[in-house]
Amino acid sequence: MNIALILAGGMGSRMGQDIPKQFIHVDNRPVIIYTLLAVQRHPEIDRIQAVCIDGWEKILQGYAKQYNITKLTGIVSGGETRFDSTRLGMESLGDVADEDVIIVHDSVRPLVTAESLSDTIAVCRSYGNSMTILDCADTMYARTDRQYTSKEVERSGLVRGQTPEAVSGRRMREMYAASDARNIRMDSISAMQNALGWNIHFAKGSERNIKLTSTEDIELFKALLAVEKDAWLK
Repeated sequence: MNIALILAGGMGSRMGQDIPKQFIHVDNRPVIIYTLLAVQRHPEIDRIQAVCIDGWEKILQGYAKQYNITKLTGIVSGGETRFDSTRLGMESLGDVADEDVIIVHDSVRPLVTAESLSDTIAVCRSYGNSMTILDCADTMYARTDRQYTSKEVERSGLVRGQTPEAVSGRRMREMYAASDARNIRMDSISAMQNALGWNIHFAKGSERNIKLTSTEDIELFKALLAVEKDAWLK
């Protein structure tokens, strides 16, 4: 079974709005519904579980019913941190099999592609974990101070991590047992596995899979929604 865990437990204070950013309406539809519909329509995903900011659970449930998100099997309240919310979501899944794939995805990445979801699942099935990534196209520098840099970083050795990321049911149990034993708490399940000494295997990311953090990102999201790919582009 392939289970998508959608994280919607944060307020998104950097957006500067009065409501959580995942519930902002774009073209008369909440951001989180774009994300849920992308996951709902993916043929390999069997089940969806959502982690929601406290107090908004019934609103999300109503939207899910309105937009016919039939794969959504549960909504749980988030915690104080992303680590807490992810763990609460994982624990709410109940008894998952060792070979099940749990795909963790941000609710504010509404343009996740079917290709990225498929590759995340396939890589995780082969190696026990996966993370979507992109190569770094820009020149990269290390921050020497808040105001300047004194060192360029070779970009060929860097990647940009996105969600979706995934773990098998077996790796999920191993990960939290090890993190408890070593008192390691990290927001990203991929970063946490790295801290625990495990390699993370790469899946295909997408430049369209933007994370909505600022109001400028909302404008970019609206523009991407309106753009159709030219037929001649490969």
